[in-house]
Amino acid sequence: NLYERYSWSTWSMAAGMVNFVGDGNGYVGDPSLKAEKANTLSATYDWHDANGERGFRATPFYTQVQDYVDAVPYHTGTFQAGQFNVLKFANQSARLYGIDLSGQMPLAQTNFGRWGFKGLLNYVHGENRDTGDTLYNMMPLNARLTLTHRQGGWDNALELVLVQGKQDGSDVRSEIQTAGYSLVNLRASHSWKQVRVDFGIENLFDRAYALPLGGAYLGQGKTMSLSAGPAWGTAVPGAGRTLYTGLNIKF
Repeated sequence: NLYERYSWSTWSMAAGMVNFVGDGNGYVGDPSLKAEKANTLSATYDWHDANGERGFRATPFYTQVQDYVDAVPYHTGTFQAGQFNVLKFANQSARLYGIDLSGQMPLAQTNFGRWGFKGLLNYVHGENRDTGDTLYNMMPLNARLTLTHRQGGWDNALELVLVQGKQDGSDVRSEIQTAGYSLVNLRASHSWKQVRVDFGIENLFDRAYALPLGGAYLGQGKTMSLSAGPAWGTAVPGAGRTLYTGLNIKF
């Protein structure tokens, strides 16, 4: 990445423009940066019945990254925790590990259609092995639980999204903590011959929440300055209640 290697200005306004990760900090490059090299060990357990209606899948993984491009304070004497700072890209060692779980099963066959359940759970942890700091932008533990319904041309779903609070972030990047949240989504579609109509409501109850991977909100104040700009500590909010519809035609 040319920015990671050759951005040279330590002036906060210019350094703040070299930011493509959304954390609000300024960045200075390092011409001697090396390319990242990753080795991953993973395994998958996959069980399902003959017709595929019941199933369970588990994939644990471990990744070790050599020359991971992280960041260090450009001036350790002026670095302030919990504030926007000027940082420098640096090669360090990192590791990531976690597990992905998913499954589905039928619930009932009634006069009102077929009912089923799907579940998905993801966990990942990333650590800088040189500093012990948490890697930036790691998604906290999250799950999706879905009640499905099918009848005739209808295919419907009621989904519950659960996300744990993000309390362990990158210290060097002053990553903002976010609270846990839950969302309810509704989806429906109807197919007729070559036509399918989709519609749904995301965040049905218009829940206010902050995106754990959204970074810092920088939309107000003197946005060209790290010190006099937007106050540190405001995360980017998630979308409110959203209605959508779509039309798909095959020909």
